[in-house]
Amino acid sequence: MKRKRTAAGLMALILIFTGAVPVAGAQAAIPTVSAAAASANVLDARTVSAFLDRFFAEEQNRLGTAAAVVSVVKKGSVVAEKGYGKLDKESGNPVNPSNTTFRVGSVSKVFTVIALMQLVDQGKVGLQDNIEKYLDGYKLTNPFGKPVTVEMLLTHTTGFEVRDPTEANVLFDPSAKPVTLKESVFSTFPPVVREPGTSYMYDNFASQLVGYIVQKASGESFNEYMSKHIFAPLGMTSSTYDPAGALAKRLPAAYEVSGEQMPDYRLSPEVLPEGSMITTAADMSKFMTSFLNGGKTSNGQSLLSGSSHQAMSAYQVSIHPSVPDMTYGFEAPAPLTDANGRFIIAKGGSIPGFESYMFLLPGEQSGVFVSTTALDPSLTMRLYGAFMDEFYPGSPKIGNSGYAPKPKSELARFEGVYRDLRLGILLMNIKASGDGTLTGTDQAGQQVKFKQVGDLLFTDQDGNPLAFKQDAQGRITYLKYANPGSYAVKLAEGTGFTDVTKDHPYARYIFGLQSLGVLPNDPSGSFGPDEQVNREEFIHAVMSQFGLPPSTKKPVFKDLTASPYQAEIQRPPSLDC
Repeated sequence: MKRKRTAAGLMALILIFTGAVPVAGAQAAIPTVSAAAASANVLDARTVSAFLDRFFAEEQNRLGTAAAVVSVVKKGSVVAEKGYGKLDKESGNPVNPSNTTFRVGSVSKVFTVIALMQLVDQGKVGLQDNIEKYLDGYKLTNPFGKPVTVEMLLTHTTGFEVRDPTEANVLFDPSAKPVTLKESVFSTFPPVVREPGTSYMYDNFASQLVGYIVQKASGESFNEYMSKHIFAPLGMTSSTYDPAGALAKRLPAAYEVSGEQMPDYRLSPEVLPEGSMITTAADMSKFMTSFLNGGKTSNGQSLLSGSSHQAMSAYQVSIHPSVPDMTYGFEAPAPLTDANGRFIIAKGGSIPGFESYMFLLPGEQSGVFVSTTALDPSLTMRLYGAFMDEFYPGSPKIGNSGYAPKPKSELARFEGVYRDLRLGILLMNIKASGDGTLTGTDQAGQQVKFKQVGDLLFTDQDGNPLAFKQDAQGRITYLKYANPGSYAVKLAEGTGFTDVTKDHPYARYIFGLQSLGVLPNDPSGSFGPDEQVNREEFIHAVMSQFGLPPSTKKPVFKDLTASPYQAEIQRPPSLDC
């Protein structure tokens, strides 16, 4: 039961963090620094070291027995590489930024994209290629007359149904055998459920598929390719995608809230393009220094062509010019307001036992990497915000604060219920107010008021942006607000049933379930409001409403063999804490 609890609790971190039409080379207009920005502290070895020591001293209560490393670079030099905490309780040995390895989770995706872009530079892969070219004859389930391209994998705009890690991807049983990368890809291949290229949704499967294409197009195993063509040229001798090797022995222990050490685990597939990389702070310094220098290594070798490096450094997808989504490989910093108006590209990573974050300021030629075993996933975010306030202060300017408010009749087009594409449990009901503002009510009933600062842009009281996307006909289709890793789709209104009148006491809720897709949205159908619902039908409805995936485990209930909902019924026991 202990291992089940560990897997279930920590898998939630992967699902949450991991994290628009692509316009090649289009650069999002990141909010600019206010003229009244405060004076920044000089970023040098002394000031950065003092800042980090102070930050982690203040975080010590939350950090507890955790380990952490940080590296900071600027203009081709390492400013700081520091370790905090202990490798484990027993030895008490300190964390060493040059020797202690950390699992960096989705930060791995940046390196996977670099590998793909190298193959693009060599002419072995085309960004506009239909991905079916690399799928061994496999044909996508795609009802749209538009193919999924390699570029869409990089920008997370494939339109794929959600495929995130499950308990099957984390193996606590040493005798369990991991699946291969190819087996993983083709056993979980999702259908295309939205028009490709029209919406952004952070996509672990897309990144895994990028790794498979690297393997397919290069003729080398993914791990071999990364070691030979990425890590070796950069001198990253303590980095690998194979967490079962010798470098894993240098990982610090991770602890649960109870204080017990987390058991060792393996990943399945063991080499995971989207998340299995382990590395050191010193190795990440080498990478950041190289990338901020145009992708050149210490001996002058170029990892990427100029155009490929630029494509990774510039936002390719943005729901609004002030609200960017993705470059090739990097994402917008979160929260965007903590960027203090600076242009930043970032990548976060979360995997059982570890939280990591890397953010780069290309214009300043500076970058920061942090990784920790702290159970608090917001620690890395706090470091990002504190670092920016210390060394790059300023006030973000999102939109036009003097924008003339629109009348309620014009704001009515934004009204409706929006559902997050990746985390279906996240809902937002938008209503236009009579004072030129919008009011959003989330799934918990919490309300937020938004002031309009642009045609499709609003901000809340803290300055956080709410951006909308419209289609070619000017119809509002998506918004982005609560989840930086996904758009939320505007849901169709419930059309009702022949046997449910609008004045029925439960009509509002029944029509709402139609809007959410839990019930068929067909006005010619009947609902049967007086019919009984059995337990399996009820669980199916709840699972559908919250967008929870079915379980991959063998059902524990003996009377479920004939049930069409057995995998959904098994899901709650699989989450047992």
